[in-house]
Amino acid sequence: MPIYDIFEHVERQKEMGDPKLDLSMHISDMTLKDQNKTPDEKGHIFATIAARLFFFMLLITDIAWGVLTIVLFTIALPLNILTAFKVYKLKCFLARRYLNLKRSAICAIALIVSLFSPALGTMIACSYFLMYDKKGIQEVVPSVLQDQFNEFFNPPGP
Repeated sequence: MPIYDIFEHVERQKEMGDPKLDLSMHISDMTLKDQNKTPDEKGHIFATIAARLFFFMLLITDIAWGVLTIVLFTIALPLNILTAFKVYKLKCFLARRYLNLKRSAICAIALIVSLFSPALGTMIACSYFLMYDKKGIQEVVPSVLQDQFNEFFNPPGP
């Protein structure tokens, strides 16, 4: 996962030679008024729009997954109540749907946050799966990102 320098705006202000530099002052890109724009930064707007579009498509898919899970959960719950939770396969099916419902909810929260701040949304999802649902990493997280999670679990030795 990328590491962001939270004092990058201060370094940019130093490079511009501002004598009134205050570390507590927030200097954003809007304050700098697009001074010193490089071609890489101009492509940043496309990447931002594309990331938010993909997060939106994932959110729509997650909502569909959540609705399907709710339907299956509402079908399995009365069946389990009728059998007094004695049928093992029905009990496992209900437990699995409940777990999927929790996963769908946390993914929806993370994706909604990601529409506004992709890094924060990703951090919320990663925190949940690392702390509470490590098995969910193999089942929910895309295979491309699973390598990063495996590095967290098995850090390279000295």
